[in-house]
Amino acid sequence: MPLHPMTFAITILHQSNHHGTVAAAVLGGVDNIWIKPGSKVLYIGAAAGTSVSHVSDIVGPKGAVYAVEFSHRPGRDLLGVAKMRTNIIPIIEDARHPLKYRMLIGMVDTVFADVAQPDQARIVALNSHHFLRNGGHAVIAIKASCIDSTAAPEAVFRREVSKLQSENFKPLEQLTLEPYERDHAVVIAEYRPNKKKKSKD
Repeated sequence: MPLHPMTFAITILHQSNHHGTVAAAVLGGVDNIWIKPGSKVLYIGAAAGTSVSHVSDIVGPKGAVYAVEFSHRPGRDLLGVAKMRTNIIPIIEDARHPLKYRMLIGMVDTVFADVAQPDQARIVALNSHHFLRNGGHAVIAIKASCIDSTAAPEAVFRREVSKLQSENFKPLEQLTLEPYERDHAVVIAEYRPNKKKKSKD
């Protein structure tokens, strides 16, 4: 049975000292993480696969998690996790170059990004342009100090949201992750929103 998002959050809190961004967002009260049974998810910054495995539980056997990780040591662990879960497709590549793995991924419903890189917004945009369906969603963890350690976190968050808006994202929610993560926020945005037809008067 697919794992309910709140169960997912509580499970991560019990299993790890690193709470996990999705878990912190759920516990912080975010309305929707856009990951549900049957979802196709592109997970950028998969690390060793702990959080990925829980997303795998949520999407269930009819869903898929395309897990991208560039670092080889956690990548080896990710490969081990994927051997036990047929709905995880591990991709050991640099997410800055989505063309390298374009043959492995179909269109996805949700892009989840947890990468501590200054060019994170660009990474999310590049992958979304290739793989995220119109009207799909991005869930983006923003670590302020990894983007600009000299600016106030709130200023960094605003700047990153502005970058996403310039790439056809419509921000839906923004939540700081205190007390679970310091100077972190999660931004949830819709990609190329489907324009509603205007009703005739």
